[in-house]
Amino acid sequence: MKSWKVHLKFPDGSDKDLELYDAKSFFGGGYLRIKRSYFNELVKTIKMTKKYSTGRAIEKVLGPNGEDDDWTYNPWMLIIVKDNEKNKPFWFFIKREKDLSGLLVAIGPKPFAEYNLSNSETKREIKRLINYIITYLNKFNCVILLPNFLP
Repeated sequence: MKSWKVHLKFPDGSDKDLELYDAKSFFGGGYLRIKRSYFNELVKTIKMTKKYSTGRAIEKVLGPNGEDDDWTYNPWMLIIVKDNEKNKPFWFFIKREKDLSGLLVAIGPKPFAEYNLSNSETKREIKRLINYIITYLNKFNCVILLPNFLP
């Protein structure tokens, strides 16, 4: 599995490095497109519950081709979800497009990515999870991180 490296730098000065796994491995060589309407619903969901929050922390993004593959200055969104019932985390790394849709570029953490690599229903399950985030608000805690370079 090819991986993306994401360096997070939080307002309090702390930082963290994440490794996410390229979604092409899970979707037959392409990225999963997420409709603009999904993001509109996500914004409504954030406003409706205290279990969801947003912040800025994405400092640097390196693509699967290493140090020279710098993707930092793109409209990224990192959705970090914790399933309250199963106590499991899911990470979705999304690049927003000019038409305001998005591409699911990478997923994590590693156990979630490995599970999906061996799952024949991966595309359906990941789509279902992404939709559950905006449907079953009490099931999850969710943090959405955006790039630090945004005004």
